[in-house]
Amino acid sequence: MKPPETSRLAAVIADLRDRGYRCPDPIDVEAPVVATDGDHPADGPDVPLSIDRVREVTPLTIASGLADAAHAGRAPVLVVDEWGLEDARAVLGEPFLLRGRTDGHREFYSIPDRIPLADGRYACVRADEEPQWREDPSTAVTSVDDGREESQWREDGPDRTGTDEPRLLLEADGTIQAVLNSPEALTCPRPAPDAFPYRYGRGADKRIHVFDRDGEIGQYAGIAAMRGNAYRPVPLPLVPEHHVRTGGRLARGVTLAIVTDDGIAYERA
Repeated sequence: MKPPETSRLAAVIADLRDRGYRCPDPIDVEAPVVATDGDHPADGPDVPLSIDRVREVTPLTIASGLADAAHAGRAPVLVVDEWGLEDARAVLGEPFLLRGRTDGHREFYSIPDRIPLADGRYACVRADEEPQWREDPSTAVTSVDDGREESQWREDGPDRTGTDEPRLLLEADGTIQAVLNSPEALTCPRPAPDAFPYRYGRGADKRIHVFDRDGEIGQYAGIAAMRGNAYRPVPLPLVPEHHVRTGGRLARGVTLAIVTDDGIAYERA
C-alpha cells in the first residue's frame, strides 16, 4: 500500500495526466513534480506547473513552495489535505502571505528562525504573549506584483517619500518592544544588542544566560526554562518580498489541489 503522501500526490499527478500534462514517472515525493504541456485545471497561466505536496501547512512552508516555483518560471500547485485547506486559504487569501493588514500597514506571520544580534547573542522579550511584528501605521503597504518581473510589495502613502522604508514594530502584551528602521535591519548588518530589551545566549557552562541592556539578569538550564519565566525568543517576521523575490504574478496565482473522496478539486487562491 502506498503511504498517504505518495497516494495523494499520485492522485493529482494522474488527474493532470488526464488533462494532457506530461509528468515524470516515477514521481519523487521529496521534491516538487514538474508537469508540462497540459491544460491548467483552474484556468491558470500557460506555463509548466510545479506540484508540491504540502505536508505541514504553515506560512513558511507555503511561501517557500511559491518562491521556488515562481523563481523557476512555473505555476505553483499545492497539494493539501481537506483538514489543511482552511489554513492554506488563510495564508494565501487577502492579504496575501500576511497575518493581517490594519490601517494601511502590514502585520506579519512569524517564522521559527531566531534573530541573531551583533554580539553573537539572540533577541528576546519578556511577555505573556508571543511577540508579533507589524509595520508602523504611518508608513504604507502594498499588494503583490501584478505583472512586473520583480515583485513590488510597497506603495506610497500620504506620509511617505519615494525613498522611505516602513518602520518595523515588535509588539507583545500591547506594548511596543522594539522599533527597527525596516525589515532589512534584521539581517544586514545584524541588529545592535540594545535594539531589543533583552537578549540571550548559551554560555561555556552550557546554560542559557539572559541579559538586559545593562548586563546579565538570569541563567536557565535551557530555552524551555527561560520561556517558563516569560522570556521569549523573538522570531523573524515572514516578509513576503524576502521570500518571493521574482515571479510575483506566478506566486500570486497559486492553485490548491485538494484530494477528496470524490476526486481532485482545484481552486485558485
